[in-house]
Amino acid sequence: MARRLMLAMAVVLPGTAHGDALQNDLLATMRATRADGFAFQRRITVDRTGAARKVIVDRYDPRRPEAQRWSIVSIDGRPPTAKEQSKSLKDRRGQVSSYAELAKWFGAPAMRVDAAPEQVLYRFSRLPDDVVKVGPHDASPDTQAEATVNTSGKTPFVERVRFVTAKPFRMMLVASVQGMTVTARYRQLPSGQVVPATIASSITGSMLGKSGRIDTLVAIEDIQPVR
Repeated sequence: MARRLMLAMAVVLPGTAHGDALQNDLLATMRATRADGFAFQRRITVDRTGAARKVIVDRYDPRRPEAQRWSIVSIDGRPPTAKEQSKSLKDRRGQVSSYAELAKWFGAPAMRVDAAPEQVLYRFSRLPDDVVKVGPHDASPDTQAEATVNTSGKTPFVERVRFVTAKPFRMMLVASVQGMTVTARYRQLPSGQVVPATIASSITGSMLGKSGRIDTLVAIEDIQPVR
């Protein structure tokens, strides 16, 4: 469930929503970024209430045939079984984290705050539909967002995004989500291209009446531009 998420949290302060030239320039850069422009490795660490920590390492290479672009390197430090490999690769179809994903919502009305030297914040009181989905549930209308822009270099870029969903919702009648936060960090390569660095998410709720929490940390490593 946590792997479906991509970003997170903010307490939105009162103010007038508006766009500006910087927001438009950032949006243009996001739209020009290719999701399949990089090969990379991911280390996914999952801590779940009542279960042992799980660590999955996988790799994505867009130069390979589409059905073979994802490969599982290890599960808890061991090679995956054939069954685990098949299931994991099926789950990963279409899952490519990239700076381009922010374009789905970054153009929405926002409040700008010049928070500090070389830093600008954009706060979003809600997100467009289909941006934050947990299983079949679309949490976007109840999610607030904050984007931190690094303006210290020649080309500004969004360095950090936080989402928070505070309105509880149910899934498949047996699960209840009470709250969800996601924080994504991005870094700028020497070429000026922007890539994800880490994605951390936390979901609290219950399954079959038993309360629990899922914390997931995705670290994106060994990034190689390929196009």
